[in-house]
Amino acid sequence: MTARLFLVALLVGFLSGCASTGLPTEEERTAIGAGKKAIVLLRVQCTIENGQPYEPFSREVVDDNISFGMGSFRTGGEPERLPSLRFLSPESRKNGWTYFVLPPGTHYLAVYPPRRSDVFTYARLTKSAPRWRLDISEDARLVYAGTLHITGQSDPLIIGGRIMRSIQNDETSITNEEDLARTLSAEELPGSGEVRTVLLKLQEGPTILHAPLPSPTR
Repeated sequence: MTARLFLVALLVGFLSGCASTGLPTEEERTAIGAGKKAIVLLRVQCTIENGQPYEPFSREVVDDNISFGMGSFRTGGEPERLPSLRFLSPESRKNGWTYFVLPPGTHYLAVYPPRRSDVFTYARLTKSAPRWRLDISEDARLVYAGTLHITGQSDPLIIGGRIMRSIQNDETSITNEEDLARTLSAEELPGSGEVRTVLLKLQEGPTILHAPLPSPTR
């Protein structure tokens, strides 16, 4: 892909993203049943100034929410910004839950604040975002990747309320709320099997790639 085409694709990705609510598609469910994909549940909890709670996914356009990039064996570990956000239900979305459908292997998640600058400045910001490693084994079908706690700085909106403009990456942490994940899966994904907890780990060493990742029982 030429530099010009890459730039066009990047701009389209930034401008056309949306948020969608619903279960994995029939094609995805078939792949999950065949062991070629897994549902990955992630919860995001945010606070802004003075410890004020902040809803991470309250707006329809991806650019106005906390959003993500995902890297894998295919990308050499470099996260590519995901064009959409996915939620199982309106209630789970409000409670900070999102999900991904991913193949087995090692993945790298980057977390981005809402876009409050021009596309080019924001693109540079996404390149420098910390990466969180997630390992999905071959036999995984439903994975809980943890709860990300994010602290950020915000700007007031003319129409009222505030919007996050930056993430304090050194204050981001991951915790285990697997009981909540089990409750969510029982309500929203009945019959999907046991939830396997595989917490995200902050990447601190070299990028390691596996496609696919062996089962931990082997």
